[in-house]
Amino acid sequence: MQARHRSSFSVMGTTASVHVNDNIMDETFDDVVQELRTELERLEQMFSVYRSDSEISRINRQELHVLDASREVIDVLDACTWLEQASQGSFTIRPSDRPLQINPTGFVKGWSAEYASRIFIERGLQHWYVGIGGDYVLHGGLDNDIPWNIGITDPRDPEMLVAEISVDTGAIATSGTAERGQHLWDAQGNEVESPFRSVTVTGPSLTWADAFATTVFVMGESGLSWMTQFDSYEVLPVR
Repeated sequence: MQARHRSSFSVMGTTASVHVNDNIMDETFDDVVQELRTELERLEQMFSVYRSDSEISRINRQELHVLDASREVIDVLDACTWLEQASQGSFTIRPSDRPLQINPTGFVKGWSAEYASRIFIERGLQHWYVGIGGDYVLHGGLDNDIPWNIGITDPRDPEMLVAEISVDTGAIATSGTAERGQHLWDAQGNEVESPFRSVTVTGPSLTWADAFATTVFVMGESGLSWMTQFDSYEVLPVR
């Protein structure tokens, strides 16, 4: 059974997919999708290290003080600082060759999807999910009695699934070098050689599911025990 309304578009260097199963007009759905796309593009413009006019680029050029940045940027950088400390530097937004600069790319995608999806709540929609590059924020199930079912792709064979996860309301995030062709680096600037091909994390918040998936992938086996302190989140590593 599929959602009544489905759409996809390109954003943040990947594909966003939108599924809504509320009984709404096509025009209403199109409006919501456009509103979501506009918000994601606004956030991308704010955080992209590839845009010279982004707030992050301006901070890195010392043209903008962090405390004068937008509330969204301050909130993201605060969260990144907390995670860097909590993971003892396994997660970091400071490249080792440019320690005075910041690059929150490893945090922003999941945060942006969750932050922008507030649009669906504000519109009163009950049954929907948004996926960006394989990470999902989900709400209300396909119906009141049917959860959303999300397949986790085998990083060795994109035509195969290693698991199918059922969620009514929550988040699913996957990190790994096979996921969207990512390359992940540790705090010393070395490309990560993880024992995992991918790490999937489920929990109540996509912001943290995405950030934790990246952190566990970088930490390796020790990341599994590190994650036990976060009771609301579960980890699925693929070796």
